[in-house]
Amino acid sequence: MNKHVQLKWRSSPERTWQPGSSLALFGGSPAVVPGSVIPWPAARKKHVKALASVVDSGKYHRVNHPIVAGLETRLTDWAGNWSVRAVGSGTAAVHVELDYYKSRGTKVVTAALNWPGAVGPITISGLEPVFVDVEPDLAGIDQKAAADLFKPGAAAVLVTHLFGNNILAPNLRAAARSNGVAIVDDVCQSINAVRNIVNGTYLDSDALALSGNGAKHLGAGELGFVLTRDADLIEHVDEVSLASSSRNGARIFSPNSKGYNYRPNVFSAAVAHQRLKHIERQLHKRRQNTAALWKRLKKLPGLLPLFDPSDENHSMLNFPLRIDSERLGFAEGPAARDFIVKLLQAEGVPVWVWLTRPVFEFLPDVRDKWSASDFPNTMKLLDTMFYVSEIAPPNDTGVMKLYADAFEKIWEALPDLAA
Repeated sequence: MNKHVQLKWRSSPERTWQPGSSLALFGGSPAVVPGSVIPWPAARKKHVKALASVVDSGKYHRVNHPIVAGLETRLTDWAGNWSVRAVGSGTAAVHVELDYYKSRGTKVVTAALNWPGAVGPITISGLEPVFVDVEPDLAGIDQKAAADLFKPGAAAVLVTHLFGNNILAPNLRAAARSNGVAIVDDVCQSINAVRNIVNGTYLDSDALALSGNGAKHLGAGELGFVLTRDADLIEHVDEVSLASSSRNGARIFSPNSKGYNYRPNVFSAAVAHQRLKHIERQLHKRRQNTAALWKRLKKLPGLLPLFDPSDENHSMLNFPLRIDSERLGFAEGPAARDFIVKLLQAEGVPVWVWLTRPVFEFLPDVRDKWSASDFPNTMKLLDTMFYVSEIAPPNDTGVMKLYADAFEKIWEALPDLAA
């Protein structure tokens, strides 16, 4: 490596660290003051009260629990376009939806850059996943590659929205409609995608799967939602998911039950109900924090966002970034990214590496049928991307300033470190 490689950028007058400070990984003081970051789901007393309301009800389950019914109604009103059924998890929602559409064919097209919990339901439903690469500037499914596979035998396309981004994919959706392929959107990480984000209209989708998982926007534990405009799919949820209790309270077995038993957790529903009251405020703060952080980070060479952080419709679950290893003076491959992540973590920045392999390598039923080399964009992102977590309230722009200080501190040292 060239020891004298130069990285040109303008330092910010807002930074609090002094030039020449030692990196925390090598014994210096961390840029982020310990204890200054509040980890999500940032529980409050009001959430404890929500849990207590379930205990006071004397009913810890039941799909017809008033808390569950109230949550479904509130989410329906907030989304403004879809009917809603609460289920056990986001994965359960994907499973129920694919189970409903599997009569259309035997294959489901989806992206290789994905999450096992989203893709696993394909084989669980008795279907075959067919993987395509992603568009690198959005980490979303490659529209053309997917549309080329919309042939007889294709039951559905599973569009996964990662990190809070929005995969509008208009060409893909039009092609799916032309070929009778069901469109299922996994918006578990992107709650705002259920809103009218397409120039004032809604995603052209047959069904959306949303998560209430503790790491997601509703921060509620294990919980999921099926959103659709198809009344028969809503009925399908009740038939295959409920084991021995119905929405009207009857203690019966459905003659069509598959025993999935994806009943929603009432305790999780209570917390989600509370959070949904303030979801707009939460999303606004996530976007505000991201904008403040990126205002500083965009000056750093070799650092890029995974998608445009200025889009006010993104849900910003986390702030995903990627590095240009060559511009930073490092060799290709994940080593540079992993080293930078280690440096940032030592400074107290909550940064993490997500998946390190294409999703099929995590799934034993299909891993031998696909090769990572066939998905160059996916592999490039997997080798270079990481994300900043804890951008949600009550963390504020002051905390983002500390994150930015740490990034700048490290970037100033990178030329020597690359050598």
